[in-house]
Amino acid sequence: MCQTETPAQSRWGVIAIAIAAGIVAAVQVGKIPPLITLLQAELGLSLLAAGWLVSLFNLTGALFGILGGATADKLGARRVLLVGLGIMALAGLAAAFAPSDPSGVAWLLLCRVIESVAFLSCAVTVPRLIVAAVTPRQRNLAMAAWGSYMPTGMALAILGAPPIADRFGWQGVWIVAAALALLCLVAVAWVTGPKRWADAPSAETAMPWRSLGQAVLRPGPVLMGSCFALYALQFFAVASWLPTYLIEVLGYAPGRAGVATAIVVAGNALGNLLAGWLLHRGLRRWWLVVAAFVMMLLCAAGIFAPSVPEFWKLPLAFAFNLFGGLLPAALLAGTAAHAPRPAMVGTINGAIVQGANIGSLTGPPAMAIMLAGFGGWAGTYWLMAVCSSLGIGLAVWLGIVERRGGID
Repeated sequence: MCQTETPAQSRWGVIAIAIAAGIVAAVQVGKIPPLITLLQAELGLSLLAAGWLVSLFNLTGALFGILGGATADKLGARRVLLVGLGIMALAGLAAAFAPSDPSGVAWLLLCRVIESVAFLSCAVTVPRLIVAAVTPRQRNLAMAAWGSYMPTGMALAILGAPPIADRFGWQGVWIVAAALALLCLVAVAWVTGPKRWADAPSAETAMPWRSLGQAVLRPGPVLMGSCFALYALQFFAVASWLPTYLIEVLGYAPGRAGVATAIVVAGNALGNLLAGWLLHRGLRRWWLVVAAFVMMLLCAAGIFAPSVPEFWKLPLAFAFNLFGGLLPAALLAGTAAHAPRPAMVGTINGAIVQGANIGSLTGPPAMAIMLAGFGGWAGTYWLMAVCSSLGIGLAVWLGIVERRGGID
């Protein structure tokens, strides 16, 4: 098991601003779903193109997650995070100037790809900063809080985007999100500066490229990345299309659909925090992952099923996200435990991030394909059923690997 840096006391200010950077990055993810109907009307988006507009944000992470983590370990977590936040702000501003006609679709897609580079920089660097700033005893709690960054940011975006768009158009949403990234850049630079955090993690003097494959291709990181991919595919499929379902099928107004979706997604953040507490109390990681997949499998059966009364739709979607939230916290807390040495925490996290982004990239388009192929929302359950069933098997395998390796 990897022994990581052991600060005398946790630096919760550093941890809080690092998590805030992740939340701002997640805002960039969540700003699309509540505006799909508006973008379809203004830019002539097809159903499949809308799915790709949501998921292209995860393209870079899906292709280069491991390499991104290794690069962050080499160049230094703070430096890479600051550059990423800067790119995020610039790409968001550029996207706001896309023409409001069908030609604007290509411009938006290009900006989403650039934003995905920035998102990857946040996803692979923040855990390294957290591990360096927290004591081992409180690491599970801190990493569980980090695991909630995605649902928290998405919920804020889903809530905030519709009223901003009503007044300033969808371009106003992009400008506000870019401004948040810029403010976060300044805050991170201030809080993590050498004068305020003398023992901040620095870049490695030599990158262990020869040991890169040996580190990430071990059973633990591969299984964790695979489980995260199967989870993220389902999470993003539901989170991205739930507003559309509520508007088109259940007749919700866009504002009401946004509030309902934000509450549902926020349940995932609560699940992350619950997982952190359970890990802190000694519950095994693989049990939490199994529980997440089992409950997602059960809840998904009724979310889009026409035979289930409307009254139960949102409670089932909330439970789907609440129990699903057990998984990110459990797996992200394992990055330090599975890293061969402290300097490779970012690399191992990159393997998990790559799995998460593969799932996030394929989730919304896969949902669109299921909608078209089965002629309605009910058939989308088979996507969830296959992913959860595979995930349960991989989680059990992860438990065997950790037990044999003596990994907590």
